[in-house]
Amino acid sequence: MQNVLGELSMKASAKRNWVSSQDYPMPTERRTVHFRSYLIKSNTGVLPHTHEFAQFHCARNGNMRLETADNCWIVPAHYGIWIPAYMEHTVWAMDDVFLESLDIETDFVDETITMCKAVTISDVAKELIHYASETIPELYDVHGKDGKLVSVLLDIIFSLPQVDFVLPWPQSPALNEMCRAILESPGSEHFIDNWSAKVGMSTRNFSRKFKKETGLSFSLWKQKMRIFESVIMLKQNKSVTTIALEMGYSSTAAFSYSFKSVLGVPPTEYSV
Repeated sequence: MQNVLGELSMKASAKRNWVSSQDYPMPTERRTVHFRSYLIKSNTGVLPHTHEFAQFHCARNGNMRLETADNCWIVPAHYGIWIPAYMEHTVWAMDDVFLESLDIETDFVDETITMCKAVTISDVAKELIHYASETIPELYDVHGKDGKLVSVLLDIIFSLPQVDFVLPWPQSPALNEMCRAILESPGSEHFIDNWSAKVGMSTRNFSRKFKKETGLSFSLWKQKMRIFESVIMLKQNKSVTTIALEMGYSSTAAFSYSFKSVLGVPPTEYSV
């Protein structure tokens, strides 16, 4: 059982071009906020790492996943994610991702940023982040116009609304590897009977353990997983019909109903 799951996990990992976070070094001398813009090529994974500062990532173009030990987030284009200081995480670029990032000293981070969280980025915030990333120097004058702009920008991004793009990981190794394997083929059926047998449990014990470790039933976890993957596909300009078929739904109506039950809006709200 463990061998089968391990092989699936290794195959998924092998598909990615893994790089070190040291490929994106921080300057030794910097201000309270440091702005960076860089490209992460499609199918690139940034190995597990931490930072001594908090980060705010904004995917200006492209889509990515961010994973910690406990959860997995999708970060579609024009959305953002907070990463607290010293939170170990990995990043996977699902397309060519043009990332605009704010690295923020911990003393200046809002006290509510204690966990990773995905947020909706307003047009104003998006353009301010882009402007700051393009024009503000590393050693900006904190008392001048650049410093004032940074202060305003921080106030804006601290108040951005959270969006539920998070999928919890189970903590037990077998269930964790199973979920990571499922994520590599979201449109497959993934029957509970098959997976409970693969991890060596009865269906009843499997259901109880999965719910205890994730807070979700296995069916609801799969539903959210498929809908989150669908958001990425919508951002990749795929049609609702195509996505419905690839995600294993019997019709576009069934897909749209499932999508709205998870995110509260129809799929067209996330179309490019």
